[in-house]
Amino acid sequence: MNNLEKMLRQKGIEIDQVHPPQEMETRLRQALSRQQSNSRDTKWKLKLAVILLSMLVIGYNFDTLAHYGKKLIGYDQVMNGTLRELNDLGKGQIIGESYTFDNGVVITLDGVMLDANQLLVFYTVHDDRGIEEFMDHLNSICIKGVFEHQFESSQGIINDDKTEIKYVAEFQTPYFFEKKLDFTYTFYKDNKWENGNITFNLDRNKAMGHSLKKNLNLDITKDDNTFHFESITVSPTSTVIKGSIQNSLELISDHLKGERTRPDDLDIKLYANGEEVNWQGRGLSTDMKGIQFDFSFDTLPTPLDELQLELISFTADHDVNEQIVLDKGTQKTSFEIHGQRIEVLDAYKKEGDTYVTIETVENTVLTEVYLVIDDEVIELLETLEGDFVKTKEGIFHRRTLHFPGNGEELILDIRRMTYTTVYNELLDIPID
Repeated sequence: MNNLEKMLRQKGIEIDQVHPPQEMETRLRQALSRQQSNSRDTKWKLKLAVILLSMLVIGYNFDTLAHYGKKLIGYDQVMNGTLRELNDLGKGQIIGESYTFDNGVVITLDGVMLDANQLLVFYTVHDDRGIEEFMDHLNSICIKGVFEHQFESSQGIINDDKTEIKYVAEFQTPYFFEKKLDFTYTFYKDNKWENGNITFNLDRNKAMGHSLKKNLNLDITKDDNTFHFESITVSPTSTVIKGSIQNSLELISDHLKGERTRPDDLDIKLYANGEEVNWQGRGLSTDMKGIQFDFSFDTLPTPLDELQLELISFTADHDVNEQIVLDKGTQKTSFEIHGQRIEVLDAYKKEGDTYVTIETVENTVLTEVYLVIDDEVIELLETLEGDFVKTKEGIFHRRTLHFPGNGEELILDIRRMTYTTVYNELLDIPID
């Protein structure tokens, strides 16, 4: 053992023989007790701070949490898939205001959804006695702010015990400066009108805006018609395509020339990433601005890689002003107007009147036709419905035109005609 080891062993023996004074032990225990007490206090303070912070966070965001925690109840069956997803996310504005009519029927404005394309109104009509007998007297609904906004469409579903119907109605989007709106449901019975009015403030902080909005300026010209696709707006609830067939100058020009076109139906389809987008609604109007259209589809998928529209067909009533000389005794006379084949199968007298049997394709209708008998213009008395004939070329409609009176010289005077033109023209929509 060297000297260093001997010294360490001796110091160890000396330390073992040392005993701390009683006062020192007491002080150490008191100090340890205070330290444990401080530790418990710190934990409580930390817990309290967390609780207070949570209360502050929850309290400050209470409206937001409440908003995202609420959704419209009972509308799943009347919503499409897109609306159900938005509702599950708590989108939209809860209203929850009611009006009770004098007869006890209650209408409740449950909520609204607003985006760039439309204002969706969710409302309930309720009566414990059964709602069906009152539905014929519920006349109309409207949304009015500074201006009254156009009603587009609605759909509803009745509950099992027939006491309640839940509706989703589409309205034109209110102008940006409109905040206070009136929802009015009109009840009419026994020559008495009653307006159920619910006023609410539109919260634009809950509006959903749009994800894509652009001018298209794309044209498809076929025959004598040009279909101008003006714009597309994609919002969380829908996709709207707007366009025109004639502008105001073209409309006036055709009117002066006696070649007016009165649109009856326009059919287009929309494809996103190669899949057809569900159609929601459409509108055709003729006014001083010309002939305009708008189509509403479901909202578009994301990511969006490809977008196309297809012009399917156009149905319209046209001024034609064509006169066809009918030779009595000739069994068949075939001719074309605006590319539409019309065949006169027979022209004959019966009981002092004249009958003309014609055949056209299924959707072609002579909407204004006269028979000139010996230079006298005779109005159509009636149309006797005939058969539909199915051939390889299509379905043809036979019917007989009944004119009062008879004579030697017959001229079929066709002034207006409705027909459908099928296009099936595909157009790419740039999405950049």
